[in-house]
Amino acid sequence: MYRRLVMILVLVTVLSGVQVVGAAGEQTWYFTDENALEPHSIASGITYHKNMTKGVEGVDVTITLAPGERVWFYADELAQCDVTFPAGKWNVSYWIKTLNTTESSTRLTTRLQNVTSGGGYTTIKEGYNTISYSADLIENVESLDAGSFTVPEGGRFAIEILWSSGAAGNLEIHCNPPDKHASNVTSPSSDPGYPVPELSTIILFSTGLLALIGYVLLTKRRK
Repeated sequence: MYRRLVMILVLVTVLSGVQVVGAAGEQTWYFTDENALEPHSIASGITYHKNMTKGVEGVDVTITLAPGERVWFYADELAQCDVTFPAGKWNVSYWIKTLNTTESSTRLTTRLQNVTSGGGYTTIKEGYNTISYSADLIENVESLDAGSFTVPEGGRFAIEILWSSGAAGNLEIHCNPPDKHASNVTSPSSDPGYPVPELSTIILFSTGLLALIGYVLLTKRRK
């Protein structure tokens, strides 16, 4: 009877873990004009270090890039442990406006970066579009099909936007323009629950619960 009870509890624990993994899923971070806190990437030539806020849209602000300049938008939460993202698509969507009427087929690069606690980084995936002048805002959309990678404890992921050094003029990035959705990045459905996988919590709880039950059953047998 005791053995059957333990087996049932183990089964419940496993099923609970599976349900939690499914419940994590994709999450959305919104671009802001707030200066990001450390750690910053140690790469040279980064013009702006800005935050992305998870689930909270920011105000209508604009970041202007001159030719050759770049901005990094960092997740505003550090990884609380090593967090592994299985392969999946990172969807990035942000609003831009070119300021030079002669702009034509200029390269705009979007990168998914993995930043360590010490400031080092690895480029996970890169995509680009060619941009020409428009009097109106343009939505730049990238679907970055990234392989599996691990954000180390104390690190975070970031989105880099690079405006070509060969551009004719400046580029504006609008974080939350009126009557449009906010500029953002959405993690893949395989997101384990950054900044800490929810599965870790349920396993820790379940392990402790099973240990307690085992202790109680063992005590009863001895009596």
